[in-house]
Amino acid sequence: MIKKEGQTFHVGVYGIFINNGKLLVIKKARGPYTGMLDLPGGGIEFGEKIEACLSREIMEETGATLNNCQFISYNENFCNYFNKDNEPRQLHHIGIYFLVDILFDKIKRDADGFDSLGADFVDVDNLEILEITPIAKPAILKAISMLKNR
Repeated sequence: MIKKEGQTFHVGVYGIFINNGKLLVIKKARGPYTGMLDLPGGGIEFGEKIEACLSREIMEETGATLNNCQFISYNENFCNYFNKDNEPRQLHHIGIYFLVDILFDKIKRDADGFDSLGADFVDVDNLEILEITPIAKPAILKAISMLKNR
């Protein structure tokens, strides 16, 4: 495979936490999804196991501790966007999604200094009117369906 200037391939792992009809989300601080709502998670570092990455990312972005996780699905998205210097970029993004159980006293609502402008809960009944990243939305809908069928 030949990578061209301005092309990025990203593999990330993301957690879906739904409690009492509320979904835990972060607001994206950078990249092609800037300003959109996304799931807590992020890039897997070399040598890092998937669940260890999920645990680390959830802690960094929300302040919560991962208690348990169940694989749901994977998804991928291709998009074109402009970076902060207004240069054209292409992204091939693969997301690995888990339904998670987390422990927390309070959710971190401030920016993490990297990818998140803060975490919050949104009502799952409002998903159609919220601006959610296109890669995360199918996994969220699948998780909601799974939970309804339990």
